[in-house]
Amino acid sequence: MLMATSTHRRPPRRGAALLVVMFVVFMVSSLTLNVLVTETQQAAVARNVRDYERALYLANAGVHQGCAELIADPNFRGLLTDGGYPGDDSFTISIADGAAGQVDVLAVGIAGEATRTVQATIEF
Repeated sequence: MLMATSTHRRPPRRGAALLVVMFVVFMVSSLTLNVLVTETQQAAVARNVRDYERALYLANAGVHQGCAELIADPNFRGLLTDGGYPGDDSFTISIADGAAGQVDVLAVGIAGEATRTVQATIEF
């Protein structure tokens, strides 16, 4: 009975497993870091959008408050503020005489870092 013997020997593969593991760890670390950065940016965008919309709503509320003041006292002209500390979900209203018997109501809403302005012209 003849036995086949192989004369080919495999070359030693020293460190190949270490290189594969290091590559996998690098890729997983890169993907994890990318996910963290993306989620942080998404949170910042969501906060900015929320503040931007809230500032618009506050400015609209300011115009409505100005109209209510004019209904209560048609001769009122001046400034009104509402809300907490300026820059913390508040609005400021300016009521001034406009052209030809009109009254201009300018409201500025502030929420977080966002500021929105709404202007209305009212005829009596």
